[in-house]
Amino acid sequence: MSDAPVAALPADPDPGRVVIGVAGPAFEPRPAREPVHRPDTVVDGWAAGPFVVRGASVRGDQHRHDGTPRQDDFAVAWHAGTGSVVVAVADGVSAAPLAHVGATLAVRTAVEQAHRALGDGGVDWEVALRWAAYALVQFAEKLPPEADGAAGDGAQADGAQGDGAAERAERVLATTLVLAVVTSTAEGAVADVVRVGDSGAWVLADGVLTPTFPAPEGEVLTSTTAALPRLPEQRSPTRVELPPGAALLLATDGVGVPLGDGRGAVGAAFAAALASPPDRLGFARVVDFSRETFDDDRTAVVVWS
Repeated sequence: MSDAPVAALPADPDPGRVVIGVAGPAFEPRPAREPVHRPDTVVDGWAAGPFVVRGASVRGDQHRHDGTPRQDDFAVAWHAGTGSVVVAVADGVSAAPLAHVGATLAVRTAVEQAHRALGDGGVDWEVALRWAAYALVQFAEKLPPEADGAAGDGAQADGAQGDGAAERAERVLATTLVLAVVTSTAEGAVADVVRVGDSGAWVLADGVLTPTFPAPEGEVLTSTTAALPRLPEQRSPTRVELPPGAALLLATDGVGVPLGDGRGAVGAAFAAALASPPDRLGFARVVDFSRETFDDDRTAVVVWS
């Protein structure tokens, strides 16, 4: 080991937490009791082709206070052959005891399946969703009896095989999912987006955030509706155009609910902060903003074209 002196890092002040409106309570988070290895915050970011990508998943204040794990997750990959970014975010349903596992299984399986399909002629979106659903069912088959949570309704999960495992997956692993493939074009980029549940997508262009999907009308998300391993009736993607300089934002409802239609205080703050790609930790600070009454887990991935 070298004895050479190490240059001191600049003593920048702690920037603190981004506050939008009235801040929520300030406190030091408690460690997650189970699983002991799941981090409070995950950050990623890179550039490839014409794209810059930033992603962050942070535990919400409620889970930080209670010492429960982050139930959101994301996955993102670059497909060099087609010049595409493949990205997914998921929000494990709160009532499911292993929602965090379901979210991780869903995003990793969906991204891996879509990435593989791009090299074989294109994404079959229904197949990608079915693989994500089946990953939950396969995992549920191996769970010990004590992993079960609240009783389900006994319905067969669409896209799953095996009644017992499908029902267990609904009870124990239910999660939302939004999956997108962003591909460069001569005019900028195009994004195809499909979702299960209330996680959403927005386009940021000319300083304005516009939702890709209509706002839910009072629908309550439970372990038996709008969540994997069940599949929605609408399984084909929504296509959005991204002009040069625009960005696609995918997010769970911890971001999506306060963001809404993009016209409020949170929308204005996000549009300003994400007008150009911040550094990775700066992006995580934006996602981890403090605003009273909003204490859910938050996950967001942005792809700038």
